[in-house]
Amino acid sequence: MKKLLNTIRFDKPFLKFDLKMKLTTLFLITTLTVMQAGVTYSQKAKMSFNANNMTVAKVIEKLEYTTNYRFVYNVRSVDLNRTIDVNLNDASIETILSIIFKESSTDYKVSGTHIVLMPRKTSAEKPIEVKKPAADFIVKGRVTDEKGMPLVGAAISDNGSGRGVQTDFNGEYQIITVGSETTLAFAYLGYIRQEIKVDGRSVINVVLKEDVLELEGLVLTTGYQNINAEKATGSFSNLKAKDFQEQRLSSLNSVLEGRIVGYQDGQIRGTTSMRGVSTPLYVIDGFPIENTKLTPYATIEENVPNLNLEDIETITVLKDAAASSIYGSRAANGVVVITTKKAKAGKTNISFSSNLTVTPYRNYTDNLTDSADIIGLERGWAAGNPNLQGANASTYSQSLLNNAAFTSLGMQTILNGYAGNISQTEANNRLNTLGAQGYKYYDDIARYAKRDQYFMQHNLSLGKATDSNTFNASLTYKDNQLENRYSENQSVGINLKNSTQINDWLSIDLGTYINYVKGDTQSYLASSPGFKYQPYNQLVNNDGTNFVSTAASRYNNFTLQSLQNYGLYSQNITPMDEFGRNLIENKNFQNRTYAKFNVKFSNAFTYSAMFQYEYGADRANQLFDKESYYVRNKVNSLVTIVNNKAVYNLPYGDIIKETNQFSNAYNFRQQLNFNQVFNQKHDFSAIAGMEIRHAKLEYADNTRYGYDSQTLGFALVNQADLFKVYGSVLGGYMIQDEFSLQKELLNRYVSFYGTGGYTYDSRYTLSGSVRWDRSNLWGTDSKYQNKPTWSAGAAWNIDKESFFKVSWVDALKVRASYGIGGNIAKDTAPYLTAYYNSNSNVGGNQGTVRSRPNPELSWEKTTTTNIGLDFALFKNRLSGTLDLYNKKGEDLLASSTGIPTEGWGYSTYTINNGAMTNKGIEVSLSGTIVKTPSFSWDASVLYANNKNKVDYINVKAPVYYLQLDQAQFFPRVGTNFNSIYGYKWAGLSSTGLPQVYDASGTAVKYNPGQVDAIQDFGSKVPIHSGSFHTSAAYKNFSISALFVYELGHKIKNTFLPMLNNNYSSATGSYITDITAVNNHIADRWMQPGDEAFTNIPRVVYEYDPEFSNDSRTIYSYSDINILDASNVRLSNVSLGYRLPKELIKRVKLQDVRFNLNAENVYTFAKSRDAKYLLGGFQSPSYVFGVNINF
Repeated sequence: MKKLLNTIRFDKPFLKFDLKMKLTTLFLITTLTVMQAGVTYSQKAKMSFNANNMTVAKVIEKLEYTTNYRFVYNVRSVDLNRTIDVNLNDASIETILSIIFKESSTDYKVSGTHIVLMPRKTSAEKPIEVKKPAADFIVKGRVTDEKGMPLVGAAISDNGSGRGVQTDFNGEYQIITVGSETTLAFAYLGYIRQEIKVDGRSVINVVLKEDVLELEGLVLTTGYQNINAEKATGSFSNLKAKDFQEQRLSSLNSVLEGRIVGYQDGQIRGTTSMRGVSTPLYVIDGFPIENTKLTPYATIEENVPNLNLEDIETITVLKDAAASSIYGSRAANGVVVITTKKAKAGKTNISFSSNLTVTPYRNYTDNLTDSADIIGLERGWAAGNPNLQGANASTYSQSLLNNAAFTSLGMQTILNGYAGNISQTEANNRLNTLGAQGYKYYDDIARYAKRDQYFMQHNLSLGKATDSNTFNASLTYKDNQLENRYSENQSVGINLKNSTQINDWLSIDLGTYINYVKGDTQSYLASSPGFKYQPYNQLVNNDGTNFVSTAASRYNNFTLQSLQNYGLYSQNITPMDEFGRNLIENKNFQNRTYAKFNVKFSNAFTYSAMFQYEYGADRANQLFDKESYYVRNKVNSLVTIVNNKAVYNLPYGDIIKETNQFSNAYNFRQQLNFNQVFNQKHDFSAIAGMEIRHAKLEYADNTRYGYDSQTLGFALVNQADLFKVYGSVLGGYMIQDEFSLQKELLNRYVSFYGTGGYTYDSRYTLSGSVRWDRSNLWGTDSKYQNKPTWSAGAAWNIDKESFFKVSWVDALKVRASYGIGGNIAKDTAPYLTAYYNSNSNVGGNQGTVRSRPNPELSWEKTTTTNIGLDFALFKNRLSGTLDLYNKKGEDLLASSTGIPTEGWGYSTYTINNGAMTNKGIEVSLSGTIVKTPSFSWDASVLYANNKNKVDYINVKAPVYYLQLDQAQFFPRVGTNFNSIYGYKWAGLSSTGLPQVYDASGTAVKYNPGQVDAIQDFGSKVPIHSGSFHTSAAYKNFSISALFVYELGHKIKNTFLPMLNNNYSSATGSYITDITAVNNHIADRWMQPGDEAFTNIPRVVYEYDPEFSNDSRTIYSYSDINILDASNVRLSNVSLGYRLPKELIKRVKLQDVRFNLNAENVYTFAKSRDAKYLLGGFQSPSYVFGVNINF
């Protein structure tokens, strides 16, 4: 343990006080403290202790290392260089201390787990009176941390006399100095030491700043063991609660992004998998979390674990093989290890926080054509249409109206004018009125369909620690009002932890996390209302009545007549009535419960056994109201006409769809631990253990028709008859999945593992680990099952060398590691998989092959080489890390071409068939720019570079559209796995049509349809990423800002300044779909020569001789619409204020802090379109919070 400038030695606080505030009635969960065992740490506990010719300093160090005791002393009052011999077996701590300090000038006192050393009083000495001698001076005050919390047991010494005292429970002290001009030293473990000249002051209050930059004393946890940062050979990143909780962040992703170098968009150091899991493994309090779901398509959905951010104490991210390979087949993507809070010794810790997050709804239309633009395009269609120029214009127009070829108000107004149904003057007046509506429909969405989001969260936590028991409890309540007016949810979360020291050799840890969520999700959205809309449409008419999209405005005359003649249900749509219908009622329950048993055989050997059970249940019930358009349309769609009468094949009534997802998993682990230091220089550590894991996922949905919510009855439906309904009045038919679907997935693992480490003289460290995993996911042959993951690492603490005498270097460590980690795809299996259903044509059940058997299936292997440097400079004012890594993935699961004649499910299949490499560099720098007693300014910079390359895969895209649309299944060797593909842009033709280059390099106006014409235009994933964080504090105020940047990647522009063309059954041909598009269409080609300064094609209507669907295809897939996605985001700004201590002490409070926080503040991008696609148009979220510590 680090000595604080060799002046004062101390450690954790040891004074204990009772809670005197009468607030317990607010916290019912304190009744759970009955879990605390009624035992105390015994000073009579027996132990063996041997020390031969060892100095007192080394004896103290050894006792601290091998026991739970901590020493507090003034180095000037203890002879640390005195040598002694101690050889005791089954002795108490009192006996050991009596031998160590026998016949010395040092006395001792044991208080709990703290041992206070003090000068021994002689018989002639009198007790010291706190009374000012003639030449002495009394100074008193209070020592706190930056949050205003008292530092109990902080050491204060007088440099002139060597006298020393410690702060009490309130952080207060009183010391007799040699005079009013002496200098006092203030020190506390883990905090930066301060020396302050008295200058005649009788009261000196001191704020100590935590020394977060030092390597010594920082403990990293892997989930299997704790490692001192000095001895770590792997690549770690570490966050403490104070690094993020004051910002009141909303999610775990927002905590990690910009604070962990190499973490980007949910991945650590890129991806080395083509089909397997690409997200990191999450570990909470030592247990891997199985937070996965099974989708209706039988794929696995990985989720970030659900936990309350207020409960987090530390987050450790394991990046390379030396750090993470102990997790075996799930280690390749890195590991995020989360440790939840543990109560500190002393009085009962009670805290309460409340946060309100507001996200204003933003009606973003900056890139959208408005009503005037749409009317202009619609008028342009009419002006150039040759069918509207002659004598047949009226007949042609009426035919389009009768067949409902165009349903927009503008087009129908134009056609009515040409048909003579209204005058041209009236038509122009109506068009002018529509063109003046601006963004009316989007304004109505904001007014009637959307709202500002409000997220309210309240947290209450309680903690109590004694010598023998530690208890923590937290309660969280959330009330969320979402953007859609009928979407909301509420949740309650409970987290309980208890650790009990039963006796000297046995301790038990118990814990449970429970989270329950209930809410409603709106299913009908104004953005997809069931009819085509334009900016000039509206949800509420000018007279205040609700807008109705009538059947007459959408269906042709024949269909309208049939609806009327057969008495079918109305096909009108009233959006304002639909919003509150067909809501999805969601219920989610999650539970994680664990137990740990820790057995201490000796100071060197311990044993632990632990078990965790996880359970999750997701239920979603959607009741479709029979009055809703969904039900009316579905019933009408399945009507057949028999003998000139309508036959309803589906009963009219409510429809209910029930979806249930269940997950359960258990994890059992037992482990033997060894830690021993020999001769004060040889530090050995090792663990060996075995682990069993089981994870099961279930999915089922069921749809019932004619449902009665009062009686719970429903109508029986003949599915076989429904499957044969391929045509009706509306031409609809039923698919099988709308009745029921059931899926199940079971994964099992057995693992054996071990790690070992050796450190010599705190300078040189060697480490290694190995793990064997067996699973039902891999082939049964032993050569596929018995494939170990392993790692080896080394570290050199250069600053510990005697020859290294650089005063401004506080820490300097070089480390290197090499090893193999694994990865899996949870939805693959070595055996044939199929799904079964009934055959509607011949009856009976049928099976359809989903994947062929693959007895050679194995886990993916990733070999990682990492070289790193850790340093701290200028009295820890500047620190940082530098890492170079190479991750090579082999045996990657990828698609492979099969034999088409083998049948469905065999043409392509997934095997261990790929290889790729990720190379990168990571740099992190943290520093204190300004540091005074009242003002501080810190900053940190993160930079990560990651380059990905596909090394091998034996499958190629057989047709061009698979290379363009499903590139992840057909990556090209030598390119980035996340490449974005397209045609090379060749500019506009002389008539304003888009052109691309074909495989021969010729500019063409048609779709080349050639795989060889498709090129790689860069990565969709950032090549460079990082952040800049700065924070400042002045007295009780604090402010911080976080900038996050992503550079070197591309994004495809999907919102084009070009109209689409759709096939119309009314005309039997393609027609131009005039709807809202990117308003850059105003800059389109208009006349010959424009191709020299614009790349936006001219509008080509369906009657144009050069009309072709290829025009939009090649334009959308050309690199002119592959945009630079580099961006810088002001991710977070936070302002905090603490109430003065003098004020809150009056109401018996420890700390009261207010926060104002903004997330997603602003995005800087190279183009407006890129910013839109990156989500830069979204409104910031504003968080108002208060935190109270009692």
